[in-house]
Amino acid sequence: MPIVGGLDIHRKQLTFGYLDTVTGEVKRGQIAPADREHLRAWLARFAGRDDVAFAVEGCTGWRYVAEELAAASRPDPRRAAGVGPGRVKGRSAQ
Repeated sequence: MPIVGGLDIHRKQLTFGYLDTVTGEVKRGQIAPADREHLRAWLARFAGRDDVAFAVEGCTGWRYVAEELAAASRPDPRRAAGVGPGRVKGRSAQ
């Protein structure tokens, strides 16, 4: 994966960091406010690429972030973490 990164979810912002493994460039920043519209706009910079992967902090609010990543043709972060649909940290969805 030439671009790998992570998203940290906060109430008012999403904090991101990612590495371009080809160039060695590191980018960090914030997406504010922390909502679907702003996340979707930020993800547009990776449109058309299939070599981008992000991990997502598993806390309150993670689901909409995972949905937007999937909508932007990113792998579902639950699969990358070994957690299947309907299962979080080894527990069945209720």
